Amino acid sequence: MSPQGDARAALGSAVEQSIWQRVQHAPEAAEQRAQVAAVAAESLPPADLPEERYRDYALTGDRGAFEALYFQRRRGLTALALAALLDPAGRTDGLAAVIAAICDEPYWVLPAHAARDGLDPRQTIDLFAAETGSALAEIIALLGDRLPADLVQRAHEQVIARVIEPYERHTFWWEDSPNNWASVCAGSVALAALQVCERERVEAMLPRLRASLRRSLDGYGDDGVCVEGYGYWRYGFGYYLVATEALDAVFGPCPAGEPARAAEAARWPLRAFLSERALVTFADTWLEGTADAGLLAGAERRYGGVGAPAVELVETEVIDDCGRWALALRSLCWQLDAGTGARSDDAPRWYPDAQWLVVPEGARSPIGVAVRGGHNGEPHNHNDLGSVIVARAGRMLVADAGRGVYDRDYFGPNRYDNPAAGSQGHSVPMLDGVVQAEGSSARAEVLHVEIDDGGERFEVDLTAAYPHPALTRLVRRVERRGDEVIVTDTVTATEPVALTQRFITMVEPRVVAGAVQVAADGADAELRHAPEATVVTGSFPRGRGSFPLPVHHVDLTLPAATEVEHSVTIRTRSGPRA
Repeated sequence: MSPQGDARAALGSAVEQSIWQRVQHAPEAAEQRAQVAAVAAESLPPADLPEERYRDYALTGDRGAFEALYFQRRRGLTALALAALLDPAGRTDGLAAVIAAICDEPYWVLPAHAARDGLDPRQTIDLFAAETGSALAEIIALLGDRLPADLVQRAHEQVIARVIEPYERHTFWWEDSPNNWASVCAGSVALAALQVCERERVEAMLPRLRASLRRSLDGYGDDGVCVEGYGYWRYGFGYYLVATEALDAVFGPCPAGEPARAAEAARWPLRAFLSERALVTFADTWLEGTADAGLLAGAERRYGGVGAPAVELVETEVIDDCGRWALALRSLCWQLDAGTGARSDDAPRWYPDAQWLVVPEGARSPIGVAVRGGHNGEPHNHNDLGSVIVARAGRMLVADAGRGVYDRDYFGPNRYDNPAAGSQGHSVPMLDGVVQAEGSSARAEVLHVEIDDGGERFEVDLTAAYPHPALTRLVRRVERRGDEVIVTDTVTATEPVALTQRFITMVEPRVVAGAVQVAADGADAELRHAPEATVVTGSFPRGRGSFPLPVHHVDLTLPAATEVEHSVTIRTRSGPRA
């Protein structure tokens, strides 16, 4: 195959004008087309990215101001390029202006990532430098004949200088990381190289690229769960999928084969919905989500058994907050082969590698429930062993509130001071105010899991997670029966210990006699407790150092004793929505 043929093969159906004609007229793509047009319209002139914004992170630890402008440019780049592909007679001067602005940037790595490899920022490949390189490389390949020749040449040179040559010169820490960094960085380098390099040059990189893509799958167990959080499936596995497809199209399948866990990882997303759009929110993710029908269709074609999302779950915004070109391009092209399902997968499942029990609302259960074991040294870890989620009618009643505000401290040694990551912000026990420790030695021991027609039962020993000198044993048992969940904690200690059961809510709770009420729009819950329990409610600050959303907590504290057992019955019901 010629170099030009290799490049076209790597882009798949995106090189076919007939595909873009279909996307332009397909009813199922109407909302995505509208989003592309809207983002394109608001992307000009390119966002200014002043020099002082590059210094924010070093001076204050703030990522927000710089990244808002940086990603505004990437969203514009993706939108304007997609708009040009959808309209072969349209103008591309706006796209050219954004490409020129990105080429003018002093470096593409985020300031938050710039010092990690100890290299000059122009030689550092992080997630977004790699993504920028692959986006420019593919865009000039698809639209180069509609852009100024000198700009195409400049973009080509910038991709070589900022992505390809640094990759050839250096070994990066992420190459052997079992998480989204390996798949996104290596996948983006691969996509860029396939467009701007001769075949022999790509072949020289191929073993490293394949090894990193394969290594990224080690972040998934054989059960396929993305323990980093639901949103990282689209990101990490999405780049694994599109890069692997592109490399296979040019070089054939990897001689080492593909791990079986790749297929299970591909099937995970539609199993992650608890109730309507409410997600299993363990680790760094948002409370609600949607499903990328295009990427799922690509995964279905490759692996089978993935399924299709229900219409109400289909993502209508093809351009995400970071403007990820490679995913948006494939999503638009691949969704033409996507179907829709009746709903997400609603079978209760035990995931033995992640140690998650997930019970979606559906035919088997009137409520959504999730509870977890695992350990506190996972990628995008939260100290949340034993955490319980209860959802109904699309509303989180007992919540895991998901990710915190991303800043320097959130990914530094003070991460667990943030309640979004620390156990103080999760529905787990505390002992005399002592919270869970971080690290893989803080590990749950699953004692029992049972799923039958009557409900589900989960029992876990949490002793190793709590550095309390008097603790002998702490066991949590969670049972679902119909629309009730019973959470029982049993503590034994060498000295009297006060057990506090904390429950997280997304609406302000109301204390009544013998119970705490949580009333959301369309559903409510009542947390019934023993009369000797002391009830305290409160809320967390909002913003940096905490959650991005209002989050509340309910604390049920028992009198100190050497042996304590307390059950909380969570009774739920659905109702009309406002």
